[in-house]
Amino acid sequence: MTLMQIIDILGYIGTALVVLSFLCSSIVKLRILNAIGASFVTLYAALTHTWPIVLLDGFIVIANIYQLQKLRKNKRGM
Repeated sequence: MTLMQIIDILGYIGTALVVLSFLCSSIVKLRILNAIGASFVTLYAALTHTWPIVLLDGFIVIANIYQLQKLRKNKRGM
């Protein structure tokens, strides 16, 4: 297996995880799975030098982490 094939597999795994995240009924599970998937896609995009995708998916990762922290904080405050 070549390095490029391994890099492509990272992209496919990330894409699959993002798609699967939308099937989750729990918002927490959705955000966790989506963040992991977007992380894989961000890594793939960085390795293939597709900078607009790095920016988009990097932002998605940050947004998911931020929202997860807000959810955790609100749950503790209840």
